[in-house]
Amino acid sequence: MLSYLSVTLAYVRARLGVLHDRQQGVTAVEYALMVAIIALLLVGGFYALFNTVKDRYGVVGDCVASGPNPTTCTAPAGP
Repeated sequence: MLSYLSVTLAYVRARLGVLHDRQQGVTAVEYALMVAIIALLLVGGFYALFNTVKDRYGVVGDCVASGPNPTTCTAPAGP
């Protein structure tokens, strides 16, 4: 009887160990997805910021290139 209990206990421990390992694998996948989503959001934000800054510098550059006549310069649009 003791042998049967020992085998049963070993089996349960082995099954629970497999479930525990499976849960850790899922956690790693969830973290990888979170990192990928955050990276995509950062890239999108930097892209939008880059375009806005580029447009503003373009307006200022055109104003500087037009010479000493400030009436041809237009103020950049507000945020």
